[in-house]
Amino acid sequence: MTAPPATQEKRELYRLKFPHPERPYLIVGRQKYEVVDCSARGLRFVVTQQPLPSLGDVIEGRLQFRRHNQAPIRGLVVRIQNGEIALHMPDSEIPFAILRSEERYLLNHYRTWVK
Repeated sequence: MTAPPATQEKRELYRLKFPHPERPYLIVGRQKYEVVDCSARGLRFVVTQQPLPSLGDVIEGRLQFRRHNQAPIRGLVVRIQNGEIALHMPDSEIPFAILRSEERYLLNHYRTWVK
C-alpha cells in the first residue's frame, strides 16, 4: 500500500501565527482588529463590526505588534470567511526584520504552541 501524496502548500510566503495573548492589532481609523496571522505580503484579522468590507476593497491602516513594532498596511480584501478577513498586499510588505523579531519572540516564549 502506498502513502497518499503530500499536499503542497499553495502560499509562497511563510505565515506567522499568533497565540491569542500575543496577537497584534490592525488599526484602521479608530477601529482595532486582532490579527490572527500574517506574512510579508498579507494578513488575516478578526472582524466583529458591521458592515463588513467587500471583496476587492482596499484597506489601509497600521499593524501594531505587542512589542511596539509597527508597519503600514495597504491591502486588498481577498477572502471573508468565518468572521475573518484576509488581506493581500501586492504593492507593499511587512519588513522581514519585524517578522523575524516576532518569530524569535514567539519561539522563545510559546515553543509548545508554535509546534
